[in-house]
Amino acid sequence: MELSGLVIKEVVGKGSKSEHDAVLLEAKDGKYLLRQRGGNPFRDPELDKLVGKHIRANGVLTGYTFVMSDWVEADK
Repeated sequence: MELSGLVIKEVVGKGSKSEHDAVLLEAKDGKYLLRQRGGNPFRDPELDKLVGKHIRANGVLTGYTFVMSDWVEADK
């Protein structure tokens, strides 16, 4: 599946033991936690580099987590 949008960083799991800053994709139909296939689910330097950029990504959506297999920077 393909999703596109702005990559942002915000706190997820507020008030729980798993509260942490996470990288998300803000798409037109909602926000999705971003993961890179094979990447660390809590801290991924590759994803941190995408914050503030618009991307178009291919991957698998599981719940509210989008596991990307590949992506490219995109126009707004």
